[in-house]
Amino acid sequence: MLRIVMRCMSSDATYKGAYKVSGAFCDRPQVMRFGILRSLAVGIPFIFVGSIISRTGAELLEEYDIFTPQDD
Repeated sequence: MLRIVMRCMSSDATYKGAYKVSGAFCDRPQVMRFGILRSLAVGIPFIFVGSIISRTGAELLEEYDIFTPQDD
């Protein structure tokens, strides 16, 4: 377990700073245009599809009397 943790800590994915070895600044990170809009365009349809699947599953369970909610 300790080996895995140490390997993750020494990987190349760690932050190397804002400067190169020569002393120059590193390049600016790329900014994704319409990033939030793209995320919403992908996420919202999956939420709706998940809700449709859940509703269909609940209807199926109630139809076969596997699960029927009790009215108290």
